[in-house]
Amino acid sequence: MKEYHLTDFRITPAVVQNGVATEITIAPTGDHTVFLDGYEYTVEIWPAEETTARLDGCAVKRIKLYAADGKLVFTETFCGEQQFTIKIILPEELQYYPNPYYKPPYCGRRIKHAALGHPMLYLYSVNEDLYGLTVYKGDMHIHTYDSDGRESVGGVIANLKKAGFDYAAITDHYWYDSSVKAKELFADLPDVFTCLPGEEVHTPVEYIHVVSIGASQSVNKYYFEHQDECEACIRELAETLKIPEGIDRYNYASRYWVAETSRKFGGMPVLTHPFWIWETVYFVPPKITEFTFEHGNYEAFELLNGACGRETNNLQTAFYFEERAKGFDMPIVGSSDCHKTDREDDRMPTDAYTLVLAKDRSWESIHDAILKKRNVAVEHYETDKNPRLYGSYRMVKYMNFLLLNYYPLYMELCHEQGVLMKEYAYTKDSSLIELIQLLKQRSDAFTDAFFGKK
Repeated sequence: MKEYHLTDFRITPAVVQNGVATEITIAPTGDHTVFLDGYEYTVEIWPAEETTARLDGCAVKRIKLYAADGKLVFTETFCGEQQFTIKIILPEELQYYPNPYYKPPYCGRRIKHAALGHPMLYLYSVNEDLYGLTVYKGDMHIHTYDSDGRESVGGVIANLKKAGFDYAAITDHYWYDSSVKAKELFADLPDVFTCLPGEEVHTPVEYIHVVSIGASQSVNKYYFEHQDECEACIRELAETLKIPEGIDRYNYASRYWVAETSRKFGGMPVLTHPFWIWETVYFVPPKITEFTFEHGNYEAFELLNGACGRETNNLQTAFYFEERAKGFDMPIVGSSDCHKTDREDDRMPTDAYTLVLAKDRSWESIHDAILKKRNVAVEHYETDKNPRLYGSYRMVKYMNFLLLNYYPLYMELCHEQGVLMKEYAYTKDSSLIELIQLLKQRSDAFTDAFFGKK
């Protein structure tokens, strides 16, 4: 459920550049929260990381303002990369009588409301390297009924869009063509969603599970069409790679070959759910996982896997932080590995995802954001009120702000787009294209205003 400050007010921009004077507008969303002309309001600015820095009092700035056209507008310089609380102190005479013009003629007196309190809004100041970037929500590992999922390609993408997702890689088992189909399915629509090339690779045996994203062609297909050649390469790697004792050389070499081939095709190989508890054992022997993490050729680690659940994710996060302490810091992603996105709460079609800060939704920008660690992995189950975010302290702080203040509103604007995309995927009704375009313009306008782009 949205906080009242998102329901009753809009503050734009909500993301500002550290140290740069910015005009801030606080606007009501209805008559019940209009700022009344002729009344003096006080705006208090509370920096989250400095307010209690002094023992002799709070570092709070206060500005006196008069409303114009029902809004409050002021210019301020926000310093430091942090969240700011904007607290609005209502005039005393409006705290119990928010509408001074309402006086029913039959009783001859004003109606006294319960105390409204003082509204609090939030904005975030970022350094120059992050300012101008937009947050994008995506899933790097998801299945359709082309392999063992429950829904069509179009249905999966549409369900993600309804929940405010911006990109996804369909990664069906052995099968690259599902991700190609996803892109082709919505090719005639406005650019509302980025469908990344992807697949889950299982070569040379089923025990190999590697997600390949962004590659120009299928690693699975290449292996099976050139099996003798590929097997010879894997056997050569098993002999030549420096692999410590206690690790099965063919097992490790197979994983190495898959990652190397994905990279050769322009893809990002992801070290996928190594602590998935299959039957009663870890799917990948921990010695292999550790050596792969430290000396392998994978570009990202699937820190969170929604389908594997809490126990697996607890182990993977513990492993990851221990590796970081040893000096190994592979980029991370959160993925759902979801096989059914049409759930009771359509705001939560998956249990894990990735948020990136990027220039746009292209694969090049998303890939760059992950490699440069401008992202977080998010775990959020239907039964939980609050998500858990993993990444650098800087990224977690900022992304947490965005999850609380940007996404509840952005998801509302995306919902109907997803509904129409699902209908379009099945019917190919061209009349839906214009409607989707109009809805996209609304969500784009909101995003641009929130991040100060317009």
